Amino acid sequence: MSSDSPEKITQVEPQDASQENSPKASKGQGEEGSFMEDAGHASCKWNGNEYSDGGVVCDSRLKYKCWNGKWVEIGNC
Repeated sequence: MSSDSPEKITQVEPQDASQENSPKASKGQGEEGSFMEDAGHASCKWNGNEYSDGGVVCDSRLKYKCWNGKWVEIGNC
């Protein structure tokens, strides 16, 4: 039995502007590392729901990870 456990991915609806949401970081920010410079452990919000730093959600076949208060696209669901 493998010791690696699959990461928990929460299925979500697209972000609703009428609810509280953390910003999505652009892919360019990730490549430049600019949003990682102030690395911390801030939580993220998606449609009013709070996710801890490192939390992963799936929206419209794209996967986002909470990184220091911003959602970073990490691939397909």
